Amino acid sequence: MPISRPLLIVLIGAVLALVGFYATQASRNSTGSTSAEVAQPSEPQPRAEKATRREAPEKQVGRSERAKEAGVPLAVARALEARKTVVILLRGSGSADDRATGRAVAGLRGQRGVAVFTDRIGRLGRYSGVVGDLGISQAPAVVIVDRGRSARVVEGYIDPTTLAQDVADTR
Repeated sequence: MPISRPLLIVLIGAVLALVGFYATQASRNSTGSTSAEVAQPSEPQPRAEKATRREAPEKQVGRSERAKEAGVPLAVARALEARKTVVILLRGSGSADDRATGRAVAGLRGQRGVAVFTDRIGRLGRYSGVVGDLGISQAPAVVIVDRGRSARVVEGYIDPTTLAQDVADTR
């Protein structure tokens, strides 16, 4: 029994759509667009001994310099070094979703072992060590970094209960 041409075209289209769907999901998962490892602040590397004595003294790298090298603000670097769960709200221009998500994030302040930071989405580059591979594409976005320095992002509005549960799950 031969298959009609229109049915054959529909079947081929469905197969191509499924292949495309699975290919984009596989590439999304392999690039880590929803979770990433946070860069560790770099430690000064030991210098190799040289035969000459005219060597300049080794420069001490302070916390602020290590924070800059790690791609995070100093306060975030300190919270990560203290092994706290870090929550960063990247907000937009003050939409209703920004305000509601801001209230949900503010509800986390004061919780033991949680450090909360808020900034504008336009300053996303300051947090490159945390959000580099997360693929943030909209505001508001909440980045949750656990004590093991694994980060994940929640884009768009998130209610206080769900956010509190997500933070509790990272501990």
